[in-house]
Parts: sequence; structure tokens; C-alpha cells
Amino acid sequence: MQVQDISLTQIIVVLLFLGALILLQQLLKNNKFSFQTHLNKKKRIRLIDEFGMSNAERIRLIKVDDKEYLYFFAKGSSPTIIPHEGKNTNSIKRNLELKKLARDRHEETSNEKEQKNSTPNILSSAISNARKMNPKLGFKK
Repeated sequence: MQVQDISLTQIIVVLLFLGALILLQQLLKNNKFSFQTHLNKKKRIRLIDEFGMSNAERIRLIKVDDKEYLYFFAKGSSPTIIPHEGKNTNSIKRNLELKKLARDRHEETSNEKEQKNSTPNILSSAISNARKMNPKLGFKK
């Protein structure tokens, strides 16, 4: 069985085919969002953008219905999803209200701690009295 020589036309056909594939790849890579909108009209969740901060950390911007979320994930830790506010003024007002509520709760907890500190704890007073009576008493052996 003899092997036929490769002709010039076969080389040209292969090069044109590879060139067309590379051109199609670049076209799809540069216009992926316009193609996604045509293909994903009925889907509720869409990937808007993805950014790699390092080899182990990535951020994704995801759109669910009409709201955007940031999705942070890194190797060895659980992912975090937070709403992306953008130019939405309603979310800014909501964040201000949440900050006020958090500050109020923090003030309430600090008041409770002050009240607890003002009343002596029976166990801690017993331990301090025992240490005063026996200075060698401790956790070390």
C-alpha cells in the first residue's frame, strides 16, 4: 500500500478551515454577551462578569431576575453572596436603616454588659478569695 503525497490544494483547504475556526472562536469570545442574551431569554439567572483576583480567588457578578449579586469564592473557604447595589437608591436607604438598627443593638448589648459587670459574680469572687488564701493555687503543676 502506497501513501499518496499531500497536494498543495489539501494544505490550502486545511489552512482555510483552521483559519475559519480561529475567526469563529474570536468572534464568539468578543461578542459572548450579545449571543447569551439571544440564547438565554427565558433563563432567570445570568452570569454578567467574572474576575480572577488570584489563582485561588474569584468574583462573579450574577443577575437573578432584575437584581445583581456578587459571588465571592476562594479555595478552602465557603463562598459568599452579597447583593450588588450599583446606582439603586432604595438599597442605600435600606443600608442606612440597617446600620441604625445595628448601632441600636450594639448600644443595648453594651448596656446589658455594664449591668452584668456591676453585679458581682459569685463564682469569680470565690475563686479570687481562694487565690488570696492560697497564693500557690493555680493551673500550672
